[in-house]
Amino acid sequence: MSPRIGVGVVSKKILIIFTIIMSLCLIIGGAYFKMKNDAREKETEVYYKEQRERITLYLKYNTKEPNTIKNVDFTKAEVGPMGDVVFDGYINGNKKDDFSAFSSPEDNFQFEGDMTLSEGLAQLLKPAHQLKSFEEIEKEVKQEKEKH
Repeated sequence: MSPRIGVGVVSKKILIIFTIIMSLCLIIGGAYFKMKNDAREKETEVYYKEQRERITLYLKYNTKEPNTIKNVDFTKAEVGPMGDVVFDGYINGNKKDDFSAFSSPEDNFQFEGDMTLSEGLAQLLKPAHQLKSFEEIEKEVKQEKEKH
């Protein structure tokens, strides 16, 4: 009878040790995935901020009259059905002057001027053949900063 009692005690100890090890693995794994998810969310937040700045700069630099666009408000940013990121918004507090801007995989998910505009907003911008690319705008901004 005594060997059976010893086997039962050993089995209970092994079960307890196994349970502790599995619990630690689950806790460590959960913490790891939480940290990875937080880092991914931070990267996404930084990306959205950069793209909003690019869109705002693009709109302000491509108006017919300087200082026409005072502010750009964004209402939504989401991944579209084709894998591009779509940013919806409007200008100068007027929700009727809205737009959807796209950053596609072909452009390394960087906004390069691809957008749909409401009629009111389209009338404020230069004709298509006069629109400056984001690279041209960046060069101008850099030159202006170097002058000052």
